[in-house]
Amino acid sequence: MKKQYCLDLEKFSLEKFKKSLQKRNMIHSRVILKEGIEKRFEILDSYGIKTLKVLIDVLKTKQKIEAFSKKTGLSIEYLTILKREASSYLPNPISLKKFPKIDHKTIEALKKIGITNTKQFFNKVNIGEEADQISKRTGVSVDKLNELISLSDLSRLYGVGPVFARIIYNVGINSVESFVEYSASEFIEIYENRTKKKADFSENDINFSIDLAKELIMT
Repeated sequence: MKKQYCLDLEKFSLEKFKKSLQKRNMIHSRVILKEGIEKRFEILDSYGIKTLKVLIDVLKTKQKIEAFSKKTGLSIEYLTILKREASSYLPNPISLKKFPKIDHKTIEALKKIGITNTKQFFNKVNIGEEADQISKRTGVSVDKLNELISLSDLSRLYGVGPVFARIIYNVGINSVESFVEYSASEFIEIYENRTKKKADFSENDINFSIDLAKELIMT
C-alpha cells in the first residue's frame, strides 16, 4: 500500500487532538489551548467539527475565523492559535538543498526530473520508482539517493526540520518506522552519546513526536 506523506486528517478525530493537547507541555504562547479545553471542544463538537480536517477547513482564513468566532463565542485569539497548532500536524515540504551534506550536483540532477523537495521525492519513491531506476535517470548514485530517501522520510516527523533530520539519520535512525522503535529516553540517550551534546528537547517532546509518527505509519 502506498504511504502518504502526511497524516490523513480525515481520520484524526477531534477527540484525539484534544487528548494530545492535554498531554503536552505547551510553550507560553500556546498555553491558552489547554485552558477550558473540555468546554471549548464541546462547542467545537456541537458545530459538527469531528476531525482535524474539518477544523482546519473551518478556520482556513482570517475571515472564516472571525465568522466562526461570532457564531460560537470562542475568541479570535484562541481560534487563531488553535488553527496554527492543528496545521503544525502537517509537515511542510523541505527543499532538498536545505539538508546538510547534500551536494549541489545531486540537487540539480533531481531538479531536472521535477524533484526539488521532500514531498516530491517521497511520493516519487512511493509510487514504485526504485532508487536504482532514479539513479539511471539522473546519474546520482544509489547510496546518495537512499540517503535522501531516509532524510525525506524523517522530515515527516513532527518538529523535524532539515538539520534535525540529518542528526537523526546520523545517529542510525533512517525511517519513521525505525524512529518509533525507540522510547523517548532511549532516543535522547542515543542522541547525546552520538552528538556529545545535551539534548535541547524533553522526553515529552519526543513522546509526542513518537505518538504522531505511529499515526503516520497507520495512515
